[in-house]
Amino acid sequence: MKTTLKLGLSAISLATLLALAACGGGGGGDETPAGAPATTPPSAPTPTITVQGSAPAVSADPLAVVFVPQTETSTRSVLQSIASNAFPAQFQKAPNDGAYTQLGIDASSLITLNGGTVADVAGNGDFAIGRWTNGSNSIGSISANQGAHYVVGKPLALVRTPGPTAKLTCTYLSGTRPTSVSGNFTPGSVNSATATIDLNGPALDSFMIDVNIGADAHAASTATGTTISGVLQASGVLHHVQVMGNDPNKPYLAIGYAMPTPSSGDVTGVVVMKCQ
Repeated sequence: MKTTLKLGLSAISLATLLALAACGGGGGGDETPAGAPATTPPSAPTPTITVQGSAPAVSADPLAVVFVPQTETSTRSVLQSIASNAFPAQFQKAPNDGAYTQLGIDASSLITLNGGTVADVAGNGDFAIGRWTNGSNSIGSISANQGAHYVVGKPLALVRTPGPTAKLTCTYLSGTRPTSVSGNFTPGSVNSATATIDLNGPALDSFMIDVNIGADAHAASTATGTTISGVLQASGVLHHVQVMGNDPNKPYLAIGYAMPTPSSGDVTGVVVMKCQ
């Protein structure tokens, strides 16, 4: 009789366990049934980048790069303030020809547009300009009224030419719309920009820019006797200066700027001038 009782209890226990398993009992109701496919969480949407304007691709290695980040002011450059003629081509990415979305000197210091708009795209193959706006980059967010401005071009070294008449006159060719660092004003326009290169240095003999933004119809700044390459401050304005192109007798002069204005605060942008 004892043996029969044990067998009966075992049969009852086994039946109970089978019933619980069939009903999802025993605390395992949240587990995935054996053989069922695992669910994959939805991936984040790919950031969208739109392009306004067009420019041919710039083909050179290395490339000259001017970059004015959205965080720069007229009195303070930042880590990403750039004016250089030694940027390896492999790190400058432009999926749509002259519309650059990545810049950098090496793999550990890339500046990337994560999403938004590349506006004001223009160029001729020797240079390309553009403005990142209405999105974000690896530095931070950029509103529709702000901008991170760039010029990418073929690097060019000017030859020192001594003499009292060894000068090149530069006239405005192209530029991005000036933007306020605060983002409180809609992008403006460049009224004019001129420069003179002294080949005795060579050096930037003079530079003048006049912009329109907000209530400032003619906000102007000038600089005299400064270097022809690099990021520098002169006359209360932060300048990014690089020479670009193929012909040392007719170079392009690219200048990025962060300048104060009477009522719109600090304003940034880039211009390209043709010199001869």
